[in-house]
Amino acid sequence: MSTDTPRLAIVANAPSPYRVHQHTRIARELTEVQLFSVFKHERNNQDYTLDLPEEIGPVVFGKGEPMIGKNSPGRALKQWSRGGEIIAWLKTNAIDAVIITGYNDLGLLRIIRWCDKHDTPCFLFTDSNVHGDKATGLARVFKDRYVPYVLRKLTGLMPCGTMGQAFYDRYGGKSKPVFFMPHEPDYDAIEGVTDEQIRSIRDEYALDPMRRYINFTARLAQVKRPDLLIDAFARIAEKRPEWDLLMVGGGPLEEQLKARVPADLKKRVVWVGFQDGIERLASLYRCSDVYVLPSSYEPWAVTVLEACACGMAMVSSDVVGAAAEVVIDGVNGRQFRSGDRDSLVSALLDVTDPENTVRYKQASAQVLADWRERGDPVEGVRKALRHAGVLPQAPIQGETAPAIEAGAA
Repeated sequence: MSTDTPRLAIVANAPSPYRVHQHTRIARELTEVQLFSVFKHERNNQDYTLDLPEEIGPVVFGKGEPMIGKNSPGRALKQWSRGGEIIAWLKTNAIDAVIITGYNDLGLLRIIRWCDKHDTPCFLFTDSNVHGDKATGLARVFKDRYVPYVLRKLTGLMPCGTMGQAFYDRYGGKSKPVFFMPHEPDYDAIEGVTDEQIRSIRDEYALDPMRRYINFTARLAQVKRPDLLIDAFARIAEKRPEWDLLMVGGGPLEEQLKARVPADLKKRVVWVGFQDGIERLASLYRCSDVYVLPSSYEPWAVTVLEACACGMAMVSSDVVGAAAEVVIDGVNGRQFRSGDRDSLVSALLDVTDPENTVRYKQASAQVLADWRERGDPVEGVRKALRHAGVLPQAPIQGETAPAIEAGAA
């Protein structure tokens, strides 16, 4: 099969809202290529209800299959076979370049090896984060050999941000070109939230417009450390009587966390549960002044970008991938030492100081704009394809096309 338009396949494990949004942007804005979104499994670990738009070129293997458990030993042979199916599809459809979203199963490894052997440019996207690189023992021995082996077979790396780049630097990644390809929220949808939507959700949850809110939006799971935030809020509550805590999300720790709130503060902690849709999330962000993500580990965290896009003052632990890009300590908020309650208390007291709250909120728009300029996923893909020769190099600024001599064919 031949085509004049270069063909790009992004091979991912399963669809998710952020991936579909990212691929939609690529399809609409990177018109120089034809995009195919190849999914190894139809269902993600979470039961997302997703329509796959035709414009992203969806190709779904494993109809009805969940991604969960894909790395279990009993499924290794199936993953290897699935990799072979995708390779056959790549050959049949004359794919010019591949972006592969992982290397942690035999099917993905098989595709990477095939691309290397057949000189098909192959770039690796992951949300890896240097702070999560904690393997020990035999796992460390294996990782120290396996990751460099994979990197040698790649054309380039496409981490979400600088913490991902630092992860690959540990394994020889400095020898490879890096192009950022972060997951991001639907910024247009966030900007489109109306005052009426904000008033509606404020009324729905009886949020007092005269109160100020610290917003936690995440799953109520241990790795997100909502317990740490509740304890820190209890420490500052007397000094900040005008502030309440808004807990957005559901999860296994909900009842345990509600019981953790001191009796005299229960009316100052509002629980709104899981929220479906960026419009509702953005409305709740805009009912709040400060966003806090105290995770003990977070590869990326799109919620950080959502909150920043809503003009909030930001607080994050220092291990969150996205925070390295848009939570600038002392500029639009504070970072604190992961797991350190006293450090979080200090950060909360700082961002809830009235003058600082205003200053930090005002700064978030520019911090986010700076990140979006250097971390635009569409531009990252374009630069990667230019590097590989799939797309022509951009003309040098000010350079004009050579004049055609009279009579030239």
